[in-house]
Formats: sequence, structure tokens, C-alpha cells
Amino acid sequence: MRDAWGLNERLFAAWYPCVMGLSERAGGAAIRHELLTGAAGRTLEIGAGNGYNLPHYSAAVTELVVSEPSPYMVEHLRKRLEATPPPVGSWDLVQTGAEALPFDDTSFDTVVAAYVHCTIPDPAAALREIHRVLRDGGRYLFLEHVRDRSLFGSLQDLVEVPHAYVAAGCHPNRRTEDLLDASPLTVERLEHGTLPMGFPTVRPTIRGVAVRTAS
Repeated sequence: MRDAWGLNERLFAAWYPCVMGLSERAGGAAIRHELLTGAAGRTLEIGAGNGYNLPHYSAAVTELVVSEPSPYMVEHLRKRLEATPPPVGSWDLVQTGAEALPFDDTSFDTVVAAYVHCTIPDPAAALREIHRVLRDGGRYLFLEHVRDRSLFGSLQDLVEVPHAYVAAGCHPNRRTEDLLDASPLTVERLEHGTLPMGFPTVRPTIRGVAVRTAS
């Protein structure tokens, strides 16, 4: 079974940029840009995929640490980072999952994730790790597709297993808003929206800012 998932990850890394590119050109890039204007200081991006966030960082980011668990996506990321470096002070690429981040406590000013929590095996653990590595007052900028709160959510539940298989572990019905509320982070702003040109099962989204409040 693990080998089958590995094959899916390789195929997903190949076709994901083509599919997501449609959404980016239809308005997704503008949504990312608006969110990432809030990134500043030492910044960690988790699950960077093939690097759609990279052009939207600014010189306000003094150091960017880009992380990604998939070795196939890391290949795409490394090529993109070397060919077109993001406009930041410096950058580094680390292959790691989000549930056990190899970084010191309170070592980042900003953490960023976009369309990531759907694929994390233990998203609650990932949110605890994000809280751990953020300094007091640090900001978590998130953009995620989520389970719809209407009856459409039942369809997302129905297709969860085949969807996850085809999309390398992406769960279209992930209740990320509830996970944020239950996490040690404090949600400062949250907006509901839609993924431009996305498949119907991944169209409902949330975006916003959560903070680590002073201990």
C-alpha cells in the first residue's frame, strides 16, 4: 500500500502544477498575494508544494525557510528556488513533515500554509507544532480548502476515500476551521471563500490569520 501511495505522490507532483495553474490564473494568485503581504521577519512555509507562494513574499521577510515532506515536490521546489529566488533576505529548503518540525521553540515570526492541512495525516499535531515554533505575537497565515458547512459537505464526505487516493492523500472534507478553534493558536481573522476554477469538492475555502498569544 505504501508503494501505491508513493506512486500517487509522484504522479500528483507531476500533474498538480497544471491543475492548480488554472486556479492561479483565474484569481488564486491574487488571493495568495493578499494573504502573504502579512509575512514578515523569519518566516516558515509548511507544505510548499511546487512553490506557488514564492513570488508573493516581499523584502519584509528577512529569512524564508521553505519546507515540504514529498521528495517529488522537493525536486520541483529546488529547481524553482534556484531558477527564480523569492524576493526575500535569504532562503533555505528543508524536507520535513509538519507534525514534528525540526526547528527551535519560538524561532519564527511568521508561519505560512496554503492548501496544506488537507494532506497532513495529523493536522491537530501540525497546528500544535506551528504554535510551538512561533514567537509570542507571531502570526500564522493560512489558506485552506475545507469541508462545506452545508449539505454539500455530505458529498465531500462521500468522495473522501477515492479523492484522497487520486490526490496523494488530500482529504476534501477536512474540518480545518474546527481544528483551528481547538488549537492553542488564537484566530484573529477568518474569511470564507471559494477556490477559483477548483474542482467542486475542494472549492469551499477559509483564509485568515491566527496568532500565538503571550504565554
